[in-house]
Amino acid sequence: MRSRVILAAILAALLQTGVIAGILVNRALHIAHGREIVLDVIPVDPRDLLRGDYVRLGYPIARLAGAMMEIPEHPYKGMPIFVTLEHQGKAGEEKWVAVAASAVRPAVPESDSKIVLQGNLQWWYPHRDPRTNESHPEMNLRYGIETYFVPESTGRDLEKLTRQAAVRTVVAVDRNGKAAIKGIIVEGVRHDESLL
Repeated sequence: MRSRVILAAILAALLQTGVIAGILVNRALHIAHGREIVLDVIPVDPRDLLRGDYVRLGYPIARLAGAMMEIPEHPYKGMPIFVTLEHQGKAGEEKWVAVAASAVRPAVPESDSKIVLQGNLQWWYPHRDPRTNESHPEMNLRYGIETYFVPESTGRDLEKLTRQAAVRTVVAVDRNGKAAIKGIIVEGVRHDESLL
């Protein structure tokens, strides 16, 4: 009987270790093989007492409004939304702008100037343009790249730099449009994120 309990405990530990290893390997593959883009960021909050210092990051592409969005009649929190980003600006300059959003993954051909990012709907409401009196949805999305952990006691410094537009995020995007933070660029210097 005791040997069964020990065997069950060992199997449970192996299963937990396997799940953690699978998450780390999946993330490492995502970061290594995902298409790399650089996004502008907006700070939100610098501290989580249980997990150490981090900076919560917001993105201009997280809050969308206008006729470019195709939203179903009954949107719900957590609904997948596919945002088409287009590279704009001069050659060598990283500037990605949202040009379309839909609840259905668009058939965007793979190119250097366009990429599709999958987000999840947090909230939305109809927005009436006072100039045209037309109603368009406004929505807020999360992409899973809103938290960046930093060495202890450096979160507030990074938040200040972000407010000065001195921080950008390097993101790896896989074939399905899922994003992961690969690193950050602080005042022109790139810092890749550790996987552990």
